[in-house]
Amino acid sequence: MIGFLAFFYQNVSSVNKTMNRVKKIIAILLLLAANAHAQFQQPWVIDARHIKVDTLLWDLTDLSKAPQSRWLDDSSAVRSLLYTSVDFEGKPTEVFAYYSNPDIIAGRPATNQKFPGLVLIHGGGGKAFREWVEKWANEGYAAIAMDLSGNGADGRKVEQPGPEQSAEIKFQNIEKGNLKNVWTYHAVASAILAHSLLLSFPEIDPLRTGVTGISWGGYLTCLVASLDSRFIAAAPVYGCGYYDESDVFKQNLHALSPAAKKRWMKFFDPSAYLPYSKPFMFFINGNKDKHYNVGPYIKTYELSKNKQICIIPDMPHSHKDGWEPVEIKTFFDGALNGNPRPFVATSAITSDKNQLTVLLKPVASKQVASAEFYYTNDVTSDNEHRAWNHIPATINEDTQTIVQPIPKEGYKYAFFYLKDADGVSGTTVFLKDGKMD
Repeated sequence: MIGFLAFFYQNVSSVNKTMNRVKKIIAILLLLAANAHAQFQQPWVIDARHIKVDTLLWDLTDLSKAPQSRWLDDSSAVRSLLYTSVDFEGKPTEVFAYYSNPDIIAGRPATNQKFPGLVLIHGGGGKAFREWVEKWANEGYAAIAMDLSGNGADGRKVEQPGPEQSAEIKFQNIEKGNLKNVWTYHAVASAILAHSLLLSFPEIDPLRTGVTGISWGGYLTCLVASLDSRFIAAAPVYGCGYYDESDVFKQNLHALSPAAKKRWMKFFDPSAYLPYSKPFMFFINGNKDKHYNVGPYIKTYELSKNKQICIIPDMPHSHKDGWEPVEIKTFFDGALNGNPRPFVATSAITSDKNQLTVLLKPVASKQVASAEFYYTNDVTSDNEHRAWNHIPATINEDTQTIVQPIPKEGYKYAFFYLKDADGVSGTTVFLKDGKMD
């Protein structure tokens, strides 16, 4: 492109003066093409212009640069390394991580193939999970999982550890005034730096990267995906925003001074950033999760413009249960790995004559093997102990719909849970406050 424009510019000089305007236009095009070429050659930089907050705590340009790193083990099927992160309490820090990709996990020489990449973020009480990286490498992904408690492979502190995952550092530290000494600041920065490190590896396709996290890692996924525009897809598991409405975490926030609580919600709650998220979001949770209850969960996913919801009935809460659902792989395979497999999907829900009608997307209607309607009117129990009912719903293949009479007692919350012949589930969003006419 640049060479062609230069050649054209040189030859147009012999044309009469009426071509001067054309020469100026071509000169501008040359400059634009050269700038575009230069930008293409630069490292992938986060574009933060879409994040419309009055004060952005993280330096996203700096976090876009690959951190210094060194291998601790560069020969195993799942390798380990240390990389530098942001300062904590005025001291430099380093983060331990595991890494692998399909070539490494198979024990073969590098094939020069470009792989989709995933950043894996553990939850409270977690660590860098070797088996999580191994799982995704075997599925065709390059994956990095870091420790966000300052620990290494053996559970001991690294030489320059970051903050621990204590409630004091997560919440009470904000009372001391320095926002950058709160755990969330450091954890978000470390996760974004892991992405920058991943993007520096030659085997990574920079146009096919995603992030997923479990519990507190799901909370971080909401933040990281909102801040880091380089991600294409994100799957927060359990975690959501509106921590001041959580059955569990609101206690920590209510213990803060009113000013500190307000600052925490402004700078560290995902609700402040999710409206600006760029990646395709896959929100997956249970209906009875202890830490991330239905009310704030609905408010959280409603902030995202580009999303899919998956509600697993009675889904247990743990790291293993959080990375186990086949729906997460189905999502990333479609979004990143060039292997789209349609979910059982719905396009609309209507309520008429005391009946709910779910309209299936055409590709999904033939896939539905079972459909159930879950609903609850329990408004006195906490989310973990809320009583739910469920009944079979009617699948109408001719009209590509699922129909269900509204229960006589109505419902406070409800959702449809669908499965295809392979056992992969798809769900509607949560429905609220349904009544009979």
